[in-house]
Amino acid sequence: MNLKQLINQSVYGTIGYISSQDDLYLLEQYILYNLPVLKEYKQIVVATNYNSSLQNENAQLWKKYFSDCVILDSKINRGHNFGTADLDDLLFNYCKENNIEWLCKSANDIIVQEEILNKEIEEADFYYLNGIGYGGMVPYNFDFNRIVNEDFYPQTNFYFINVFKTHFLNDKSHVTEIYNKVQNILEYNGKAWEYGFRSCETLLKECVERNKLSKYHLVSEKNYRILLEIIKDNNIHDPSHKNIMIEGICHYPHINQQIIEI
Repeated sequence: MNLKQLINQSVYGTIGYISSQDDLYLLEQYILYNLPVLKEYKQIVVATNYNSSLQNENAQLWKKYFSDCVILDSKINRGHNFGTADLDDLLFNYCKENNIEWLCKSANDIIVQEEILNKEIEEADFYYLNGIGYGGMVPYNFDFNRIVNEDFYPQTNFYFINVFKTHFLNDKSHVTEIYNKVQNILEYNGKAWEYGFRSCETLLKECVERNKLSKYHLVSEKNYRILLEIIKDNNIHDPSHKNIMIEGICHYPHINQQIIEI
């Protein structure tokens, strides 16, 4: 099968943070770029938190292009890591409550090219982009064969998951426990992992393993090895592959910086 077949039966669930009119202007540029692919999804669901009063403007923007899209505004914004987990759960729970089998979880700063529609894939319960940085290679002693065969650290900004085969997404008690813990720390540095937070990627990995989902990497082995070479040669520690276009999919938060294309 090809990815278009999966996209046609999936809800596209995207998350984002809106703090200003500039954010909305930029968001529209992402929507316009992605429009040919977004139109292939069965529905668009948008989960957002804010540091502003722009809820109506955000809804109007999305409905300008997708009149039947679903808007899920978070009632609170618990900040980096915690807020992200909250938005991810909003999307997953919406699908669970509305009997939707496939969720394509994305983010407002993801761009996709039409070529992904023709990507050949195998049947699985979970399709993902593996995240790894320079530090993540160290335990493998930079052995690419071991990394390809053993490493599993799924990125949370773009994946497909079979909701029917999954009981819940994130360990909410863990997220809330660490959130409450850092609220009592003076001059909290924003690095939740230093206080026991397992990371959104780890929580996603736990979900896949807890539910025994079959998985499929959306990047070919050939191109994944090229990516590993780039990460190693350029000493890239961020495992989210910012501004790297991999087989038509790119996490693109730095719009004024160049894109590396694989």
